[in-house]
Amino acid sequence: MTESTWHKEVKDWGVATEIALGNRRADCLLRCGKRAEIQAHRLAPVEVAGREAHTDLWILDCRAAHARNRLLVWDDPDFGTLFRWNRAWQGFAVAKRPAFLNTKLDISTGRGTFLEVTGWIFDGYRALGSGRLHTAAAMRSWMRYDTPLAPHLVVTP
Repeated sequence: MTESTWHKEVKDWGVATEIALGNRRADCLLRCGKRAEIQAHRLAPVEVAGREAHTDLWILDCRAAHARNRLLVWDDPDFGTLFRWNRAWQGFAVAKRPAFLNTKLDISTGRGTFLEVTGWIFDGYRALGSGRLHTAAAMRSWMRYDTPLAPHLVVTP
């Protein structure tokens, strides 16, 4: 399977790519030593569980879901940043590793938004949860230089 432009772009934010781990591999290595699995499509639960043996975090391409209003992100004054993902990738209900949902990314400018999931539950074909928003620049800097992630200040409606 060929990699998408999005997959190649995000993978290249790490300090190394295609990290071999036995008969598996991680997509990229972050400066802090974490291994990231970058995923543009849904996976079966058994595949998610299997990949978690060699990865420390997930970066999921949710741009289409966000653009089609299947992934809604909003700020609640009492609870912070919340999200609802209709027709969520059910395989990730078994995920134990941290996840980042890419809601927007313009490859030509490098601008975009990522939602760091701080908690989620899967209810049928819907995922509900909370998180912290980060700019693409902040994600890139964290992955490449281990710059601490600070919450994004502009909330996506």
